[in-house]
Amino acid sequence: MKHIIKLAIKGICVMFPMLAIYAYTWFNPLGYMDEESPHYLWNKEKVNSEETCYYDTIILGDSMANAAYMPEVLSDTAINLSLGGMTPVENYYVLQDWLTTHRAPRVCYLSFQDAHMIMEDCFWTRTMYSHRFRREQNLEILRTAEIFREPTIITDTYKTDFVSYELFLPNKYIASIMNSGFNQRYEKNVETQKRDELHRGRYVARGADEFEGGEKAALEEFYVNPIFEDYYRRLIAMCVENGIQVRIVKLPHPENVGFTEEYKAQFHEFYGNLQKDYPEITVDWITNYDRKCFVDANHLNTYGALKLSSDIKALYPEDFGTAPFTKGQAEAVNDSILTVRRGEQLIDWICGRDYTLFLNDGAGVYSISGLNNREDGQEVLELENGLKVWRESADAWRWEEHVLGDFSVVVIDNYNQKEVCQKSFWREKETCRLAE
Repeated sequence: MKHIIKLAIKGICVMFPMLAIYAYTWFNPLGYMDEESPHYLWNKEKVNSEETCYYDTIILGDSMANAAYMPEVLSDTAINLSLGGMTPVENYYVLQDWLTTHRAPRVCYLSFQDAHMIMEDCFWTRTMYSHRFRREQNLEILRTAEIFREPTIITDTYKTDFVSYELFLPNKYIASIMNSGFNQRYEKNVETQKRDELHRGRYVARGADEFEGGEKAALEEFYVNPIFEDYYRRLIAMCVENGIQVRIVKLPHPENVGFTEEYKAQFHEFYGNLQKDYPEITVDWITNYDRKCFVDANHLNTYGALKLSSDIKALYPEDFGTAPFTKGQAEAVNDSILTVRRGEQLIDWICGRDYTLFLNDGAGVYSISGLNNREDGQEVLELENGLKVWRESADAWRWEEHVLGDFSVVVIDNYNQKEVCQKSFWREKETCRLAE
């Protein structure tokens, strides 16, 4: 008997580390998951939590949509639920879950990169890895993919992969755990999710990096794989059934990207047929933007997102209402202003908003009001976009840092009564570059 007990104890001691790792894998995903997983987990929590406030506008799609739509610019009741790598398949279940825990929004914007209407490239490595959906939803995806014989889902090992992911087996997670140094990613992932909350879901290409590619290219063919058309139609039908206005937007590419006549004909044929079946939907093709608005050939950077969101708001103002700009929206805009590297872009960030920009060119201090609501001071210049510049008295602003470049600016957020940043710039041809 003693021998059996000793053997049992030894067995437990041998197995304990594996059991501990297994439990850790189940209960602490933020401690080891990497890449886009914290964003997927934030999305899962947000979508499946009971409604605390009403979002009347939601954005669904992939990384292009996530990068392009900026909720803080659109309205205080917009949210970006798109995720990098997602196709119409996953977005159907995102909306399904959202409608279980939230009131139906008034409007849903849909945008996908062409590639995600053709294939899955992240289903296993992101969707299954992060456990974004419930088991029954995953099984339904697999059954549908079997019917359509979709090879990017139904791989040679899809059955064993499904079991491994569903059970958090070590063969799928041990590398991430070891690379994370056991919980070293936790604080970073928590901070990542805080910024997701600040920007209400937008996380792709946040920053001011600019696309430098220059070779001209033409997209030759527009094609939609049957399984993705099936889910796309399901997604639209779910919106229509719940009284949600669907707005499909083909997002812009950099100016060097073109489209053949065949591509245009195929695109308009597909969406023409879609509108015949669902006449309530709208379809818009946004023309290309300057490459300085992009971080790469597909994704808008933060300045590009400001432009796209402003253009969408001007195209469909009825979707976003006239509610006053809030302190929360200002905090998110402030986070974006911190990344600005071109001085002239600061004007676009404050235009129409209660911000003040103080400018020191070494000869004097000037102020620009985003709302043109100044009544004192001497008006010296009216800008093309309607903003006005005032010359300040000598003690109007205490400049605490020396002007490093041709001029320095301080941005003031009047919603939260705080200084956002101080930056210095060099004039360079038609732009103003950050002095670093």
